[in-house]
Amino acid sequence: MKDFFQDNRLVNDTLQLGGRPVRLADITAPVLNVFATEDHLVPPSASKALRGRLGGGDYTEVAFEGGHIGIYVSARSQRQVPPAIGEWLRRARTPAPATGKRRLSRETRG
Repeated sequence: MKDFFQDNRLVNDTLQLGGRPVRLADITAPVLNVFATEDHLVPPSASKALRGRLGGGDYTEVAFEGGHIGIYVSARSQRQVPPAIGEWLRRARTPAPATGKRRLSRETRG
């Protein structure tokens, strides 16, 4: 808790795991950041802190209007969040028909 919450070592590039440095800029995989706009435990500003810090260009945010628990269990979240994730996967991460290679979007949403 001290490293992540109090000292913010992940975002400040001072975190080490197993004696090795952890750098957000080293993450180049596509990232979908889903967060709740009314979350009092993980506020949106904490989730949005990833934007611009990752090494890859494929970063998308999905903001769900609800709270920490509601994003997982509410009926509205079940209607909105899984389809948003599915669309993110379909839109830019489906195999290209001719080559079988993956198409990765360079789109960044904020």
